[in-house]
Amino acid sequence: MEMTVKDRLYLPALLPDKGTYKEFNIKKCILQKIALSDAEREQIGLHRVDETGRIEWDTQKETPLAVEFSHEELELLKNSCERLSDQTLPDDMWGTVERIFDACQEL
Repeated sequence: MEMTVKDRLYLPALLPDKGTYKEFNIKKCILQKIALSDAEREQIGLHRVDETGRIEWDTQKETPLAVEFSHEELELLKNSCERLSDQTLPDDMWGTVERIFDACQEL
């Protein structure tokens, strides 16, 4: 699955904030796979704008990250997306949810 910087920034907020120890470890593996390295942050100019609190970067310098998730990771992602279906989220966050859910449909 290819993930943009925006996807990678949104994904931690989409995952459950509590669960079993097994889910904790699966979530930890997912977060390690999508983490933005310091070099990548510098390359795209990722920064927080103090006045607005927004995170910005140069999208022209962004390269999508190809991530392979295990069956267990995809299952947790799918369950997380299904759990969010009745919540109110920004439209661009729904785009991330949709891409993740589509990638999980092979389960």
